[in-house]
Amino acid sequence: MLQIKQPALYKSIASRQYKLYDWLNTPNKNMKLIPEKYPDPLETPEKNKKVSKNHDNGYSSINPVCPRCKSVKHIKYGFNEKIILDKEIKPFKIRLQRYKCKKCGVFYQTKLDMKLNPGSTYDEEIKQNPALINTLQHVSLRNMAQIIELTWHKRPSPQSIKNWLTQTIQTEKQTMKTSYSGYYNYDEQYVKINGRWMYRLALFDIKNNILATEKIVKTLNYQAVKTFLKEIQTNIPIIAITTDSKPYYRNITDKLNVKHQLCIFHFKKEINTWIKKLKRKNKTDQEELNKIQHYKKQIFEIIDSENHKTAKNLFNKLKQEINNIPQVFRKIITKKFLIHFERYVNYLKHQNISKTTNKIENYFRTTYPKQ
Repeated sequence: MLQIKQPALYKSIASRQYKLYDWLNTPNKNMKLIPEKYPDPLETPEKNKKVSKNHDNGYSSINPVCPRCKSVKHIKYGFNEKIILDKEIKPFKIRLQRYKCKKCGVFYQTKLDMKLNPGSTYDEEIKQNPALINTLQHVSLRNMAQIIELTWHKRPSPQSIKNWLTQTIQTEKQTMKTSYSGYYNYDEQYVKINGRWMYRLALFDIKNNILATEKIVKTLNYQAVKTFLKEIQTNIPIIAITTDSKPYYRNITDKLNVKHQLCIFHFKKEINTWIKKLKRKNKTDQEELNKIQHYKKQIFEIIDSENHKTAKNLFNKLKQEINNIPQVFRKIITKKFLIHFERYVNYLKHQNISKTTNKIENYFRTTYPKQ
């Protein structure tokens, strides 16, 4: 049997009318139109005079003016989307009306009264967070990103955080008048700038947790470091400097008449590395290696003492046993430790002196220049 398709009569189709009740004052308990309602973080009385908002989170200028020629003649040229971050709510998108000036042809868009730079997703409050975190404790770039994500619900890239830190340091350096503490870490960094390898000399204030000054030089030697520190000393006070164990640091600090602390972390690392190399050579018997380990622990106990008096007593005890120390190890500790004992325990006499150069190394790690 043939099937014939017949059009339905329009009169037989019923229509269904939906009514919107969200405008009524009487609440309907059975109807939940908006599950969450937040105040618009962009709404301000000043903004309402200049910008209008439509139903689709689109913002348009009430009286657009060309930023170049100040002409009011324009044509609308679509929208730019921007993500807005706020502590109280999750990130949301807005649409900013774009315009094209009829007179000069320049493109511009609606400006909001907020601390958000053109082309930037993050406002200044977020950008200053990494510097604030760094003043309390050094945190890696990735961990900083996680901390910001917990507060702002969006995770910036480690490169963005690094750029913010560099920008904040440069801004503070230009605007702040800092009273330096006089207690510093000093170190150098080998960096590649514009295709050329250079040396970055830096002095870091460990009490204020800020960079005092830095300088880029082509060659690194005794004279370059001495000139750098001497120039600084004429402008800011230098009471004590913590450095690694390069020999000429001792001569420079003595001539500048400042207290010198040798980094105990670098010292421990040098001793442990030397012992590992000694073991790999297999030319030392186990009994002698055990003695070396025993006296190494004694030396580490001296520099980790709670006060200078305890360190001095342990040091004198070690000197009395000097002939019992294996000759190969005795030669090393005499050169690196015994004659420089006071430079390793200066931090026990002066509580403001740092016993390591960790802070300036952390600064180098987070502000390494792009190659």
